[in-house]
Amino acid sequence: MAATKIKRILVYSHNSIGLGHAFRTLAVITGMKKWRPDIDFLVISGTSIPQIFFKQGIEVIKLPSVKLDIDSKDSTMQSRYLAGFELEEIFDFRQTMIMASFDFFQPDVLIIEHNMTGQMSELIPLLMKKWMRKGGPMDFTLVHICRGIMRWVPLLRIPYQNPRHRSESINIGALYDFMYVLEDRQVIDINKQFLGNDPDLEKKITYLGKITNKVRDELSVRCDALGRFGLQDRKTILISLGRNHQVLDLSLKLLKLFQDTGIIGLYQVVMIVDPYLDEGAAQTLRCHPLSNQVRFLNFVPDLVDLVYNSELVISRAGYNTVNELLLTGAKAIIIPESHGGGEQEQRARSVNAPNIFVLTEDEILGDNSGGLFLELLKNPVNSAGYNFDKYAIGKTIIDDLENWRAHHCRFRYE
Repeated sequence: MAATKIKRILVYSHNSIGLGHAFRTLAVITGMKKWRPDIDFLVISGTSIPQIFFKQGIEVIKLPSVKLDIDSKDSTMQSRYLAGFELEEIFDFRQTMIMASFDFFQPDVLIIEHNMTGQMSELIPLLMKKWMRKGGPMDFTLVHICRGIMRWVPLLRIPYQNPRHRSESINIGALYDFMYVLEDRQVIDINKQFLGNDPDLEKKITYLGKITNKVRDELSVRCDALGRFGLQDRKTILISLGRNHQVLDLSLKLLKLFQDTGIIGLYQVVMIVDPYLDEGAAQTLRCHPLSNQVRFLNFVPDLVDLVYNSELVISRAGYNTVNELLLTGAKAIIIPESHGGGEQEQRARSVNAPNIFVLTEDEILGDNSGGLFLELLKNPVNSAGYNFDKYAIGKTIIDDLENWRAHHCRFRYE
């Protein structure tokens, strides 16, 4: 029986746009570690916040970072820091690191988060290993985990030359043993919307529901949360608008509304500065006269504690943020970013909670929203919040993987 136990799990997360993928990956891993603290996890990622994994005792192979210009029409990708290298050189090196990590670690399970073939399809050689080993003595469990709503249809077939020199292709979906969706099926049916409504893939797909990096019992009480951020114990408005080109205009518009309505004198306004916000825009915002009474914070992990203890949150409609608002029951206005193939707009439309209100960027930048803010701050909202449970999700995944491995090993040696 011991031979069927999982010992090593390799996790890939591309994380080239923001910080959400890393936190979502961390939630999945820590949800699993509660049940199997003996498993060695190794994360391969281009994330700029590897420290969140290190703090949980999770080893990370840090890939050279790339960034995607989400505001450009063609979504240009480039190296984030190694400016003297072409993108092709960066991805050649990343691919070498990925393959070397796999060969060293020899995982029982490979989990690929979000992008089925990796950033710029850098995982295709690794997927070919699965194809070659599938059903054999060196096979490993291949798992895909996604947030549900995607920007595009993933690549599902890759060409290859068979020994008879015929051009054929491999169905990527057929290589995966499990496909987990961290969302409710009524929000998004990934098979129908992205995967061609494939009946064979449908058998592999499990909808695990929403996940957050903390469960409700782990949220900090008010004095601890505000104290950790160096804030006064006052009524707080939290603003976190990300990094796109509209952030400066939106922020200044909000601050002008707060000044005109007197909100700025009644509440502690806290604004999170995204680490990837244009430096000029960030400096202009910090130095603007409207910002005199604003407390600026650089991005820090576990903002959910501050969300939980704020009277109003104004944020984007990213996966992690919306789930944290639902978890805490915090009163919030979400403003979907107007890019990303409509991903945030689709998520915002799916939200049906009394504590969350949706406004567009154009509505914020208009002249008629001041009264809405006063009304929201004045009126209570009855929302107890949800209890999203990463540990229950982790238990489901562990049980599936162990059962697969037990069956596979028994079949292999019969």
